[in-house]
Amino acid sequence: MSATQGRSEATLDRNQRREAEINEALKQEAARHAAAIKNMHRLRALRLAQDEKAKTETKTKSKA
Repeated sequence: MSATQGRSEATLDRNQRREAEINEALKQEAARHAAAIKNMHRLRALRLAQDEKAKTETKTKSKA
């Protein structure tokens, strides 16, 4: 095996590792994004429920 072939294989391995790291980082970022969206929807639902509860309590107090 020549030295040139050894270097090209090392470069190929390094590039493959770099691509694998990039792909892993992209997967992690997609997971973080999905979690953020899920939390955003959960918080929105909680706020809507809280607002609805406040409206109901206000109506109940005004009738009494």
